[in-house]
Amino acid sequence: MDGKNSGRESEVNDTNDGFHLDRRRALQLTGLGIGSMAVPGLGSSSVRAAEEDGKCAEGPFERTYSGGSVNFGRIASRPKRTATEAKEAEAGEPASEREIEASRAHGQHGRHRHEQKHGWGDNEDELSILTEYDGVNAEQTSGGVPSDSQIAAGYGKVIHALNTQVAVFNKRSGHKELSVQLNDIFAPVIDEPEGGYVYGEPFVFDPRARYDRRENRFVVAAVQYEPGITEDGEIVTREEMEERAGGEPGEGEEGEDGAETAAETLERPPRGWWLVAVSETPNPNGEWNVYRIPPLDNEGLVDYPTLGLDRDAIYLAQNFFGEDVSVTMVTLDKEAIYRGRDTTGYHFTDLDNPNVERDDFTLQPALQPFSGGQHATFYLLDSTFPNPTASALTMWELTDPLDDPTLECHTVPVEEFAYPPTAEQPDSEKRIDTLGTRQMNLDYNDGSLWTAHTIAYDWNGNGETVAAIKWYEVDTRTRQVVQSGVYGEPGTSYFIPTIQSDGDTTIITHNVSGPDTYPSMAVAGRTEWYDRNKLEDSIVVEEGKSRYDYGEGEEVMRWGDYNGISVDPLTGTFWTVSQYSPDIDIDPGAEERDPYHTRIAEITFGGGWGHGHDDHGGHGDHDDRGWWD
Repeated sequence: MDGKNSGRESEVNDTNDGFHLDRRRALQLTGLGIGSMAVPGLGSSSVRAAEEDGKCAEGPFERTYSGGSVNFGRIASRPKRTATEAKEAEAGEPASEREIEASRAHGQHGRHRHEQKHGWGDNEDELSILTEYDGVNAEQTSGGVPSDSQIAAGYGKVIHALNTQVAVFNKRSGHKELSVQLNDIFAPVIDEPEGGYVYGEPFVFDPRARYDRRENRFVVAAVQYEPGITEDGEIVTREEMEERAGGEPGEGEEGEDGAETAAETLERPPRGWWLVAVSETPNPNGEWNVYRIPPLDNEGLVDYPTLGLDRDAIYLAQNFFGEDVSVTMVTLDKEAIYRGRDTTGYHFTDLDNPNVERDDFTLQPALQPFSGGQHATFYLLDSTFPNPTASALTMWELTDPLDDPTLECHTVPVEEFAYPPTAEQPDSEKRIDTLGTRQMNLDYNDGSLWTAHTIAYDWNGNGETVAAIKWYEVDTRTRQVVQSGVYGEPGTSYFIPTIQSDGDTTIITHNVSGPDTYPSMAVAGRTEWYDRNKLEDSIVVEEGKSRYDYGEGEEVMRWGDYNGISVDPLTGTFWTVSQYSPDIDIDPGAEERDPYHTRIAEITFGGGWGHGHDDHGGHGDHDDRGWWD
């Protein structure tokens, strides 16, 4: 695959904050679906916003939450393998030195873009894969799609969080030390509802994972969803919930009789919760503190949760699907959670930038462990939803998160973008979901915010668009884009970009699929002295080897939802994880699902540890204490 930068110069739209909405327009949800697994849920066409003109959000609303504790080593699931399985190397088994070296050589040679295309500069450094092995694959999960893969790298271990478990790997050998079900992690704080669980057990999904390099703790977040039940004892279907909200866009208006009737017949409303867990030490195999946080108006679905943190607080955000669709967030006292104490949370609801015409959706809190907090600013960002296009990001600034938080929103003008098409794949008419224009994550590095999303892009000017990656560096002082670029290639889709920037290096992990390319995992990146608005190199981590089609009557295959990336606290390299389609082709009509596999890879520029990395990582002071076990 010949990934390239757009040859067009990046431009910053110079328009002012000039738009205001008296009422929100319908949120276009076509193609979004529930942010993770296929479950009976809900959809909506209306967006609830802050009622007072000019306000960015309602709140803050203060609440206090108690937690519990759990030991990963005691609840780990270690199923016995059959004799046949024992003969085959499964994901995460120990690798010999020869296998590791062979894996590294395989990653470093012959897998870069095939040639330098226009838009690539001269004398660039090359990306290298130092270590790679499979993470948890679909066959080792409960079967949910997509994987929602996340990675967090510590001093001797990496954790791979996905639907519906967390696995701990030895960072170097790839040995999977244990795996823990998400349900079991949060069992101490989940109360069984009256009448029991609809699915027979708590439904916990959409995991997020971070490593707090300042405090040397692992942090995992997820959500729990408990569907509603009618008076007749039936599970509330997605279609019924859509009726409550007025239907999908174009299917009816709010307040129609059907919507009111559906709402009145509920015996038990649907409910959702944020969940957050932190390791008590840098060793993820030991004790963790766990909490469950309800949204203020808890009748609906907490979906597509996002996770960030700074010096003093943990930040959770979500898209909430209830009578309306709204964006909400909460700040949590980090020290209290790390010590297992009651924690104060401040909620903000109905987040809405009144100065843009489009809807805010999927708010991403930053990862900024060495800044922000009580005496500085924490940042969040989202891309406004295109209808059919949009030309703004919303940057949110939060101060004083523990005592009296204040939340402001600011418009960041960007080049116009549109919703991306789905991706083609060989040997199949089924398409791959590219997840729309939502930002995948947000990273802070020395005064800059780095983020990326998928857009529609016409490479040849002939009206034929494909999914491409648009990345941004935003200056937090000027609230302006200082550089951005489009990355991909004609005829092939590049999508689900997850970005991290540390020191002088920025890395994007993403997926690629097209008429001649099975769904694959790749990375791209740049160093700070390279040409502005361009990426410096790209490399394929794992090529797809078959079509991806799990059947079930779907025309578009759910994929990824998001990928993972984490800076190594010791070496400054970048650990990444993503899905790819393995050399397994199961008939779509079969009872068994066509599986995805995942790949964990350690990435660097120049073939060595930490290209330009220093102990400050561009963020602030921290020490490299020796937790390697």
